[in-house]
Amino acid sequence: MALGFSGSNGGIGEIKDVVEKNLLEVSYFINNSCNLNCKHCYVGYNKKEDELGVLEWKKVFEELINLGALTFGNVGKEPLLSWEKTKELLRFFKEKRDKNSRLRFGLVTNATLLDSEKIKELSKLMPTYIDISLDGTKEKHDFIRGNGIYEKVLENIKEINEINPELSKRVFISSVLMKHNRESFKKMIQEVSSLGVKHFLISPYVRSEKDSSNDLLLDVSEIIGFYKEVIFGKLFSSEVSEAEIILKNDFDTLKSVMDKCVEEGLIDLENLFVDEYTTIFSKYDFPNKNRVIINFIPKNQTFSKEIRISHDGFVSNCYAQFFEDYPKRKEIVGNVKEKNISEILKPYFD
Repeated sequence: MALGFSGSNGGIGEIKDVVEKNLLEVSYFINNSCNLNCKHCYVGYNKKEDELGVLEWKKVFEELINLGALTFGNVGKEPLLSWEKTKELLRFFKEKRDKNSRLRFGLVTNATLLDSEKIKELSKLMPTYIDISLDGTKEKHDFIRGNGIYEKVLENIKEINEINPELSKRVFISSVLMKHNRESFKKMIQEVSSLGVKHFLISPYVRSEKDSSNDLLLDVSEIIGFYKEVIFGKLFSSEVSEAEIILKNDFDTLKSVMDKCVEEGLIDLENLFVDEYTTIFSKYDFPNKNRVIINFIPKNQTFSKEIRISHDGFVSNCYAQFFEDYPKRKEIVGNVKEKNISEILKPYFD
């Protein structure tokens, strides 16, 4: 999901004039468990059993690489709860990247379970990216994720930088834009940037089936107002340099926002860029080498370019996991326990 609903995928690659097609981006759930109970979590699918094993995952990933997949993201539910499996698959991808430097892999984590030992192991594996969830400053973040979480995450980010500054350069702060936290990002970016982290992703909250209120939800006009502030450089304080903010759009859940960005000229269709992984975007450069990216998805790319695989093998888009009846959703096109992934995806490549 290049700059889509789940994670950074390592951000923007090298800008290209000519790019390949069908460079699959794969997000996968190593488990369906988490140590937090965040107010804005979108995952409605509750089943935790029947996880794919390491060998099953490797078989699926081998096939996907043969199909042209270059990007793999361990997006959930909390990868560090399954650290041995997560580590083994990161090692698998590192070996593949040693043979093909364009292959990208990483993980999305709330970072509360990081420790010095895991950071040292990650330093050996050097994933392309580590997305760490942080939803504003201390008060705002802890309101969503629990008391004391913000300070714990910042301690771990600081430790990453102390143990391996090069690994810090691969950290992306992944934030959800909500009604209560929209004014807190400038301060958060300043605080985290001082710890050696320079990449920030912001995506609007999408209401899930579990959310019976509108307390967190911004309407399209409010989101666009925030995007304008970002694009005008208002989130960069004078102390921040060489930072990048990515405003993430998604076709399935945020198309109305993306369309409004085009209408308002925030995404300039006459001046778009494309990177080596076929991510399309507009970019804005600011003093102190700061930059803002906003991506554009011209059509639905599910299955032809991007897929999600659940912990128990279902192949779908991201949005299907919002619902408790996930295995019955029409968006699911197969299960890798029953059919090879290449066979499941064949109709989308013919």
